[in-house]
Amino acid sequence: MALPSPSSVPQLKLNGHDCVRSSLQLLQLRRTSKHRTPAQQQSRQLPRTRAAGGDDSLLRFLASSKASRMQHLEEQALGALSHAADNYSNVVFPCALITGDVVILDLLSRLGYLHSGRVPVIFIDTFHLFPETHSFLHSLEAKYKFEAHTYKPQGFETKKDYQAKHGSDLYISNVDEYDRICKVEPFQRSLKELETDVMLNGRRRDHGAERAHLEVFEAGKPLKCNPLAYWEFRDCWDYVHANKLEYHPLHDQGFPSIGDVQSTVPVPKEKWFEYAGERSGRFQNMTNPDGSAKTECGIHVMSDATTEAGPAAELVSAPP
Repeated sequence: MALPSPSSVPQLKLNGHDCVRSSLQLLQLRRTSKHRTPAQQQSRQLPRTRAAGGDDSLLRFLASSKASRMQHLEEQALGALSHAADNYSNVVFPCALITGDVVILDLLSRLGYLHSGRVPVIFIDTFHLFPETHSFLHSLEAKYKFEAHTYKPQGFETKKDYQAKHGSDLYISNVDEYDRICKVEPFQRSLKELETDVMLNGRRRDHGAERAHLEVFEAGKPLKCNPLAYWEFRDCWDYVHANKLEYHPLHDQGFPSIGDVQSTVPVPKEKWFEYAGERSGRFQNMTNPDGSAKTECGIHVMSDATTEAGPAAELVSAPP
């Protein structure tokens, strides 16, 4: 039976589309394709072959774009670290040994700032870290030939001493006091004792929440340098794999970010690279006094309140 010509059919539109004509055209195409010769059928397949070649070209383009992006990010980070070290006396790096921190350690090593002692590494022992964190620190110290400046809660040498005074659940009963004693005070003491001009850290925009609008440099005393501000979590892992770097062993157990034992949980791998996914396993079952979900340990938030505005407000970097 002959089909009516699509042009002779009254228009019936659905969401702006001529659905009747489109259906007739598709049906005609299916019927005529049954009667094509092998040569005709082969000729219809040629565009697919070209498309496949186009896919190869697209893959090459994407790979080249990714390589260019990584080169730019590395150059930007190295430039920020060099600028800090070349223009300020006391540059320090508080290191939590997560993926981004491993990247920064390697960049500092490439610049010769670790084994020379030009940039001291600060390590805050909260008494609540995973055992693997301590062993990983020792491994990195041996590899890069540096010794971290370790700071503990003031007045306590061991976790047992700490618990004798504060018990084992201060982080539940008074999370702000826990943060102050175990994290903020040791952190601020370390900056003061090392007479810090510039504090390096691995915060990035894709961490989300308070970090969503970070710049490479943030004004204040001390000046904050965020060399990975425009990196993404996937970029950090690309760098780690490309340079065959050792990483925290708990990453292989499902932890994208590692903090204290009692408030850090594994995260499904498919969520790691979502926006703010890296830190989605942190601060579990913890809330701020106002009832909002906790997203920061207090180190950066509380230290911001004590910094003074400085001339570095203009020291920002354009996104890649």
